[in-house]
Amino acid sequence: AVVSTQSTGQCPLFDAIVTDPPYGIREASLKTGSNDKIQQSQFSLSEQFLELLNFAARTLIVGGRLVYWLPVIRDLYSSSSIPQHPVFTLKYNCEQTFSKKSARRLIVMVKTKASSEEDCAHIVGDVKCHGQYRELYFGKN
Repeated sequence: AVVSTQSTGQCPLFDAIVTDPPYGIREASLKTGSNDKIQQSQFSLSEQFLELLNFAARTLIVGGRLVYWLPVIRDLYSSSSIPQHPVFTLKYNCEQTFSKKSARRLIVMVKTKASSEEDCAHIVGDVKCHGQYRELYFGKN
């Protein structure tokens, strides 16, 4: 689960964040509302990874590393579909094949500068390779 800034504040305090987020294979990922409004809604993998990068940008020290597994549909993957953030530089991108159809990529990013409020995570390329991973994994496209 991605931790909210309510519990950690805005100051950088981690040297590294290493995670293997849920891919939504067993169950679809859900996002809950704020404390005053409890509700659940679908949370796409793309949204999950953008939230992870934004959280890491706020809480990692400069020089800190963000390490995570990114599940992909191999035929649709391109390096432009890796989530990006202005404060991170991609250091490593290694594939672990699950099958002919799917894989996951070990993504290692280094925080190269302090984050500002206007900095925001984004994806340049097609997000279908991970944004619709669950649907494509089960062949429901």
